[in-house]
Amino acid sequence: MTTRAEQAERTRNGVLATARRLFAEQGYAATSLQQIADTLGVTKANVYYYFRTKNAILESLLDERVVSLDALLDEAGTVSDPVRRRELLLDGYVDQVVLAHRTVAPVDFADPGLRGQPHIAARLDALTLRFQHTLFGDDPSLDELAGLWMMTDLKPVTRRFTHLPDDELRDLLRRVCSRLLPD
Repeated sequence: MTTRAEQAERTRNGVLATARRLFAEQGYAATSLQQIADTLGVTKANVYYYFRTKNAILESLLDERVVSLDALLDEAGTVSDPVRRRELLLDGYVDQVVLAHRTVAPVDFADPGLRGQPHIAARLDALTLRFQHTLFGDDPSLDELAGLWMMTDLKPVTRRFTHLPDDELRDLLRRVCSRLLPD
């Protein structure tokens, strides 16, 4: 017998999973709360109970990715050796990309509909700037910046190599990221 709290948690998680799938299939802008409710088989009021807006759903999905990256950046900020810090950041970032690809993905945080949400765009940009500062310091070169921005969207690679086991995908992404960032 399930408790009311367990049922509520299952429904909330169902809303997130359904929204994640619909956002990935048709984009954020083209997905409505009604579609999420219909696909999940609940009323729109039920979705509203957990998330007052579609943007609140998006923020919750974003949290799944940001919390781990923030922790990685906190840890990397304590490493004084720039080579070790870079290795830690690249390994941790690739781990997060693979994990997101297998769980959170394929929500595309480069989607113009998502980037059109000022709070979301600001949050993603702040995370990237923090990564940039932790990796390169106060005065990154243009090559460093370009490599980092290319690294922020590895979705074309993960989408085409989804058949690879996690270890192989991780190794591939690590090599790609290493090539994108100048030494």
